Amino acid sequence: MFKTGFVTVVGKPNAGKSTLVNKFVGFKVAITTPKPQTTRFNIKGIITDEDSQIIFIDTPGIHTPHDKLGNYMMDGVKSALKSIDVVLYLVDASKPKIDVASENIIKHIKELNVPIILVINKIDKVKKEYVLKIIKEYDTYIKQIGGTFSEVIPISIYKEDGLSLLIECIKKYLPESEKIYQDDDITDITEREIVEEIIREKALNNLDEEIPHGIKVEVEKFKKRKNRMKEPVYDIEVNIICSKDSHKKIIIGKDGSMLKKIGTQARHDIENMLEDKVNLKLWVKVRRNWQDDENYLKNIKDKI
Repeated sequence: MFKTGFVTVVGKPNAGKSTLVNKFVGFKVAITTPKPQTTRFNIKGIITDEDSQIIFIDTPGIHTPHDKLGNYMMDGVKSALKSIDVVLYLVDASKPKIDVASENIIKHIKELNVPIILVINKIDKVKKEYVLKIIKEYDTYIKQIGGTFSEVIPISIYKEDGLSLLIECIKKYLPESEKIYQDDDITDITEREIVEEIIREKALNNLDEEIPHGIKVEVEKFKKRKNRMKEPVYDIEVNIICSKDSHKKIIIGKDGSMLKKIGTQARHDIENMLEDKVNLKLWVKVRRNWQDDENYLKNIKDKI
């Protein structure tokens, strides 16, 4: 009896959604940073074993949109909640407060009429009795609005605690079905898209708070060739799009220092991903209000 199903991972920003998907897949399909709204579109992470194929969908963190980009990100969350088999609601044990955002998430997923697994992450950061308190609070709230959690699983992604139990728990609720993807498929995004996301991750981790969410990364050239030593090399040229001239100066840095730092860190990860040498060139361009420009949002819109 083989099972296949779609599992959507939802939660507030920084709950660990992308980290969880990457850990399960065993490969970095989604970027991770300490900053909110890191994930911009739905990313699938696929794991296949002898009796199941689980297709995880990593969604943008729930937030209030302020432009078309934000609206498309939230449309992506809504899209991910359609035709799915299981919802993982991920809660950060170190920041578990049930606020308006939490209430909105729980109310929405309750209406889906599919199994909801409450996953309490980062249990290594709090005492056991505090985890039990968090579980009780969330269980009480969902029952107040007429819902229920099918399972509650405390985990620590960092300590790899509870992850195998969570997988077995998910399998219980998957329908019997044939595989959708090949055994060696681990994601639905392309190498070009992964390169864009890696560079955006390095920008998020190195730039000031207000700048990274105002940038977009686009691969202009992605070509594999042989060098003089007949070794494979990728020539990759990338545009980093920002919305302000002042942001461009910061992204480039004094004498190009920041852009070089972003490029060096990105090249390391890209070479690990492609398993070949990479000749990476980065360019910074200003496109005012790109977050509301349909031309620049097309790839995000297409992922909904």
